[in-house]
Amino acid sequence: MNSVEISGLIPKLGLVVVGIVLVECTRQGLNYLQRKNSKPVIRQVIFFPDKQIACKDFFDSVEGCSRIRCDFSHTTTGFRQLLSHIKSARKSIDIAVYCISCFEIADVVLQRHKVGVRVRVITDQSMEIAFGSQNHRFMKDGIRVHTNKPPFLMHHKFFIIDDELLCSGSFNWTSQAVTGNNESVIITNDPWTVEPFCAEFKKLWQETKPGN
Repeated sequence: MNSVEISGLIPKLGLVVVGIVLVECTRQGLNYLQRKNSKPVIRQVIFFPDKQIACKDFFDSVEGCSRIRCDFSHTTTGFRQLLSHIKSARKSIDIAVYCISCFEIADVVLQRHKVGVRVRVITDQSMEIAFGSQNHRFMKDGIRVHTNKPPFLMHHKFFIIDDELLCSGSFNWTSQAVTGNNESVIITNDPWTVEPFCAEFKKLWQETKPGN
Protein backbone atom coordinates (compact mmCIF):
# COMPACT_ATOMS: atom_id res chain seq x y z
CA MET A 1 0.00 0.00 0.00
CA ASN A 2 1.55 3.29 -1.10
CA SER A 3 1.40 6.65 0.63
CA VAL A 4 -1.45 7.86 -1.57
CA GLU A 5 -3.64 4.90 -0.59
CA ILE A 6 -2.81 5.36 3.09
CA SER A 7 -3.62 9.06 2.99
CA GLY A 8 -6.99 8.24 1.41
CA LEU A 9 -7.74 5.61 4.05
CA ILE A 10 -7.12 7.87 7.06
CA PRO A 11 -10.29 10.02 6.61
CA LYS A 12 -12.39 6.87 6.26
CA LEU A 13 -10.96 5.42 9.47
CA GLY A 14 -11.65 8.73 11.17
CA LEU A 15 -15.30 8.58 10.15
CA VAL A 16 -15.57 5.02 11.47
CA VAL A 17 -14.09 6.06 14.81
CA VAL A 18 -16.43 9.05 15.04
CA GLY A 19 -19.38 6.79 14.25
CA ILE A 20 -18.41 4.32 16.97
CA VAL A 21 -18.02 7.14 19.50
CA LEU A 22 -21.43 8.59 18.58
CA VAL A 23 -23.13 5.20 18.91
CA GLU A 24 -21.54 4.60 22.32
CA CYS A 25 -22.44 8.10 23.55
CA THR A 26 -26.03 7.59 22.40
CA ARG A 27 -26.22 4.21 24.14
CA GLN A 28 -24.88 5.60 27.40
CA GLY A 29 -27.20 8.60 27.18
CA LEU A 30 -30.25 6.37 26.72
CA ASN A 31 -29.14 4.17 29.63
CA TYR A 32 -28.77 7.27 31.82
CA LEU A 33 -32.25 8.53 30.94
CA GLN A 34 -33.72 5.09 31.57
CA ARG A 35 -32.10 4.91 35.00
CA LYS A 36 -33.16 8.46 35.80
CA ASN A 37 -36.80 7.86 34.87
CA SER A 38 -37.12 4.35 36.29
CA LYS A 39 -38.64 3.82 39.72
CA PRO A 40 -36.71 2.08 42.51
CA VAL A 41 -37.13 -1.68 42.50
CA ILE A 42 -39.34 -2.88 45.37
CA ARG A 43 -38.90 -6.40 46.72
CA GLN A 44 -40.28 -6.76 50.22
CA VAL A 45 -41.60 -9.57 52.40
CA ILE A 46 -43.75 -8.97 55.49
CA PHE A 47 -44.44 -11.71 58.02
CA PHE A 48 -47.27 -11.78 60.53
CA PRO A 49 -48.35 -11.84 63.30
CA ASP A 50 -47.11 -8.50 64.57
CA LYS A 51 -45.71 -8.75 68.08
CA GLN A 52 -47.46 -5.52 69.07
CA ILE A 53 -50.33 -3.42 67.81
CA ALA A 54 -49.12 -0.12 66.38
CA CYS A 55 -50.12 3.09 68.15
CA LYS A 56 -52.65 4.78 65.87
CA ASP A 57 -52.13 8.20 67.48
CA PHE A 58 -48.36 8.00 67.07
CA PHE A 59 -48.58 7.27 63.35
CA ASP A 60 -51.76 9.05 62.26
CA SER A 61 -52.31 11.99 64.59
CA VAL A 62 -50.67 15.37 63.95
CA GLU A 63 -50.05 15.74 67.68
CA GLY A 64 -48.66 12.22 67.98
CA CYS A 65 -49.10 10.02 71.03
CA SER A 66 -49.70 11.95 74.26
CA ARG A 67 -49.67 8.94 76.60
CA ILE A 68 -46.95 8.94 79.23
CA ARG A 69 -46.76 5.17 79.04
CA CYS A 70 -48.18 3.79 75.82
CA ASP A 71 -48.96 0.08 75.58
CA PHE A 72 -48.85 0.18 71.78
CA SER A 73 -45.89 0.07 69.42
CA HIS A 74 -44.18 3.28 68.29
CA THR A 75 -42.05 1.38 65.78
CA THR A 76 -43.19 0.47 62.28
CA THR A 77 -45.00 -2.86 62.30
CA GLY A 78 -45.82 -5.10 59.37
CA PHE A 79 -49.38 -3.86 59.49
CA ARG A 80 -48.28 -0.22 59.27
CA GLN A 81 -46.08 -1.08 56.28
CA LEU A 82 -49.04 -2.70 54.55
CA LEU A 83 -51.24 0.34 55.23
CA SER A 84 -48.54 2.66 53.87
CA HIS A 85 -48.63 0.84 50.53
CA ILE A 86 -52.40 1.28 50.32
CA LYS A 87 -52.03 4.95 51.23
CA SER A 88 -49.52 5.38 48.39
CA ALA A 89 -52.23 4.74 45.75
CA ARG A 90 -52.70 7.69 43.40
CA LYS A 91 -54.80 6.22 40.58
CA SER A 92 -56.26 2.83 41.47
CA ILE A 93 -56.52 0.00 43.98
CA ASP A 94 -57.68 -3.40 42.71
CA ILE A 95 -58.42 -5.79 45.59
CA ALA A 96 -59.01 -9.54 45.33
CA VAL A 97 -59.14 -10.79 48.92
CA TYR A 98 -61.22 -13.69 50.23
CA CYS A 99 -62.17 -12.12 53.57
CA ILE A 100 -62.29 -8.39 54.37
CA SER A 101 -63.37 -7.61 57.93
CA CYS A 102 -60.55 -5.42 59.31
CA PHE A 103 -62.07 -1.95 59.67
CA GLU A 104 -58.65 -0.23 59.88
CA ILE A 105 -57.68 -1.43 56.40
CA ALA A 106 -61.17 -0.57 55.15
CA ASP A 107 -60.77 2.95 56.60
CA VAL A 108 -57.60 3.53 54.55
CA VAL A 109 -59.21 2.15 51.38
CA LEU A 110 -62.21 4.45 51.87
CA GLN A 111 -59.91 7.43 52.43
CA ARG A 112 -58.21 6.81 49.08
CA HIS A 113 -61.59 6.36 47.39
CA LYS A 114 -62.79 9.71 48.75
CA VAL A 115 -59.84 11.56 47.18
CA GLY A 116 -60.58 10.11 43.74
CA VAL A 117 -58.62 6.85 43.64
CA ARG A 118 -60.55 4.20 41.70
CA VAL A 119 -61.20 1.21 43.95
CA ARG A 120 -62.51 -2.18 42.82
CA VAL A 121 -63.05 -5.06 45.23
CA ILE A 122 -63.55 -8.78 44.61
CA THR A 123 -64.35 -10.99 47.61
CA ASP A 124 -65.89 -14.37 48.23
CA GLN A 125 -69.68 -14.57 48.12
CA SER A 126 -69.74 -15.65 51.77
CA MET A 127 -68.60 -12.13 52.71
CA GLU A 128 -72.04 -10.77 51.79
CA ILE A 129 -73.43 -12.18 55.04
CA ALA A 130 -70.28 -12.74 57.13
CA PHE A 131 -70.02 -11.01 60.51
CA GLY A 132 -67.81 -7.92 60.31
CA SER A 133 -67.63 -7.93 56.51
CA GLN A 134 -66.75 -4.52 55.08
CA ASN A 135 -68.52 -5.19 51.75
CA HIS A 136 -71.65 -3.18 52.54
CA ARG A 137 -69.61 -0.34 53.95
CA PHE A 138 -67.63 -0.16 50.71
CA MET A 139 -70.76 -0.27 48.56
CA LYS A 140 -72.51 2.36 50.67
CA ASP A 141 -69.66 4.76 49.88
CA GLY A 142 -69.77 4.01 46.16
CA ILE A 143 -66.99 1.44 45.84
CA ARG A 144 -67.82 -1.31 43.36
CA VAL A 145 -67.71 -4.77 44.94
CA HIS A 146 -67.94 -8.06 43.06
CA THR A 147 -68.38 -11.57 44.46
CA ASN A 148 -67.85 -14.97 42.90
CA LYS A 149 -70.44 -17.55 41.95
CA PRO A 150 -70.83 -20.67 44.15
CA PRO A 151 -69.98 -23.45 44.82
CA PHE A 152 -66.25 -22.64 44.66
CA LEU A 153 -64.29 -20.00 46.57
CA MET A 154 -62.68 -16.75 45.49
CA HIS A 155 -59.65 -17.55 47.62
CA HIS A 156 -57.10 -15.01 46.36
CA LYS A 157 -55.39 -12.60 48.76
CA PHE A 158 -53.78 -9.92 46.62
CA PHE A 159 -54.17 -6.27 45.76
CA ILE A 160 -52.58 -4.05 43.12
CA ILE A 161 -51.71 -0.37 43.54
CA ASP A 162 -51.78 1.87 40.44
CA ASP A 163 -51.27 -1.20 38.19
CA GLU A 164 -47.63 -1.11 39.33
CA LEU A 165 -47.28 -2.53 42.84
CA LEU A 166 -48.42 -6.01 43.87
CA CYS A 167 -49.07 -7.21 47.43
CA SER A 168 -49.86 -10.93 47.54
CA GLY A 169 -49.68 -13.77 50.03
CA SER A 170 -51.71 -15.66 52.60
CA PHE A 171 -52.96 -12.54 54.38
CA ASN A 172 -56.74 -12.07 54.65
CA TRP A 173 -57.84 -8.59 55.69
CA THR A 174 -58.80 -9.60 59.22
CA SER A 175 -57.63 -8.53 62.68
CA GLN A 176 -56.70 -12.13 63.43
CA ALA A 177 -54.32 -12.15 60.46
CA VAL A 178 -52.54 -9.09 61.89
CA THR A 179 -51.96 -10.23 65.47
CA GLY A 180 -52.72 -13.95 65.58
CA ASN A 181 -52.08 -16.00 62.47
CA ASN A 182 -48.79 -16.90 60.82
CA GLU A 183 -49.10 -15.05 57.52
CA SER A 184 -46.88 -13.64 54.79
CA VAL A 185 -47.14 -10.95 52.13
CA ILE A 186 -44.78 -10.43 49.20
CA ILE A 187 -44.61 -6.89 47.79
CA THR A 188 -43.03 -6.08 44.44
CA ASN A 189 -43.18 -3.71 41.49
CA ASP A 190 -41.46 -6.18 39.16
CA PRO A 191 -43.51 -5.97 35.91
CA TRP A 192 -42.97 -9.67 35.17
CA THR A 193 -44.85 -10.44 38.40
CA VAL A 194 -47.32 -7.56 38.51
CA GLU A 195 -48.70 -7.83 34.97
CA PRO A 196 -50.04 -11.42 35.26
CA PHE A 197 -51.89 -10.42 38.44
CA CYS A 198 -53.37 -7.40 36.63
CA ALA A 199 -54.59 -9.78 33.93
CA GLU A 200 -56.00 -12.17 36.55
CA PHE A 201 -57.90 -9.36 38.25
CA LYS A 202 -59.32 -8.19 34.92
CA LYS A 203 -60.47 -11.74 34.15
CA LEU A 204 -62.05 -12.17 37.59
CA TRP A 205 -63.81 -8.81 37.34
CA GLN A 206 -65.49 -9.95 34.14
CA GLU A 207 -66.40 -13.36 35.57
CA THR A 208 -67.81 -12.20 38.91
CA LYS A 209 -71.05 -10.39 39.66
CA PRO A 210 -71.83 -7.16 41.55
CA GLY A 211 -72.39 -7.79 45.25
CA ASN A 212 -75.72 -7.36 47.00
